[in-house]
Amino acid sequence: MFRPLTFVLLLVFVMSTATLAWAFTDEPGKEGSFYSPIIRVVPDKGFVLINSGSGILWLKASEAAMPHIAKLPVGGLIDVVVVFQGKPNPPVIKLWKLANGDSTCPEFDGKQCVAQKKK
Repeated sequence: MFRPLTFVLLLVFVMSTATLAWAFTDEPGKEGSFYSPIIRVVPDKGFVLINSGSGILWLKASEAAMPHIAKLPVGGLIDVVVVFQGKPNPPVIKLWKLANGDSTCPEFDGKQCVAQKKK
């Protein structure tokens, strides 16, 4: 038999555990990765807004990534690796790979855009 209250309590427990796990991964120097749609790109400031699973998250472009973030498509799926800087600083983008979406820079290796391989 399905009990709505049990389901709600289980859901609250899982979400709070996920939120706590997220909070503890914000150690300076530690790497993390996200697979998310791109919500917004602010190229002149060097920021990308994604959905981290537990909420939205601003990512800061590294110096090498700064000229290329304008090429990221809003709504495209991105697999991004970041380096955490510690709170309150946003994580810094280390590299990315677009899973879908049109871009002249579908893959960034940390230094430059990588040419897309022909299939």
